[in-house]
Amino acid sequence: MLALFARHARLHFASLSLFALAACGGASTQPVSDPQPSATVNATNALRFTPTPVRITVGGTVTFTFGSVEHDLFFDNAPDGAPASITAPTSNTSVTRTFDRAGTFVFNCHIHPGMSGTVIVQ
Repeated sequence: MLALFARHARLHFASLSLFALAACGGASTQPVSDPQPSATVNATNALRFTPTPVRITVGGTVTFTFGSVEHDLFFDNAPDGAPASITAPTSNTSVTRTFDRAGTFVFNCHIHPGMSGTVIVQ
């Protein structure tokens, strides 16, 4: 009887663990994928950059698409090889940046604190 209880407890724990892992995933993230030559990141009216992170190849481009809400975009960690920030408030337009070096490039909207994203260049 004790063995049956222990088995049931392990199965229950395993299913709860899977549920917890699934619940931790945010709607604004994308699954790990192979790097692509280009990607598009949307600055949404919900004050999110999506998808994030994006993975591109060295020399690849990311097009940042801005909706009706004004946003800007700064590479605050200023890693070597980061493209130019988008400093003017931007709405209803798209801006493309080229990433010539491998690395992880975190970007933030200074208009909306906490709004951030990541470009991984491989």
